[in-house]
Amino acid sequence: MTHSSTTGFAHQRLDAFHVAMELTIGVERLAAALPRGHADLKDQVRRAASATMRNITEGANRWAPRDKAARFIIARGECGEADAALEMIERLELAPKTEIRTLRLLANRVGAMLTRLIKLQQEAVRIG
Repeated sequence: MTHSSTTGFAHQRLDAFHVAMELTIGVERLAAALPRGHADLKDQVRRAASATMRNITEGANRWAPRDKAARFIIARGECGEADAALEMIERLELAPKTEIRTLRLLANRVGAMLTRLIKLQQEAVRIG
């Protein structure tokens, strides 16, 4: 995956940020195509995916390991929420299964990356 970085911000160096961005863009496209009558679900999946990416960004740009870990923990929770909303969309058959499964795989990747980032920051707190 090629990342074009135009800033020196720390989040640009994290694969988790780039995968979360890919997830957010995919969710936006999916949500735009959802049928009428599902505004709450559409809003929920959009907000959760976006919050995942934003909290990764915020965590990466914090200085203290405890602050970083806290934001990454929030991001992981939001990512799980996005996955649950995607599962609901899948079970209600509101979008193509292949598209949903691709997005759920991205969410799973982000969740795994965040688990590792959280552990690294928690270890830094214990050592520091």
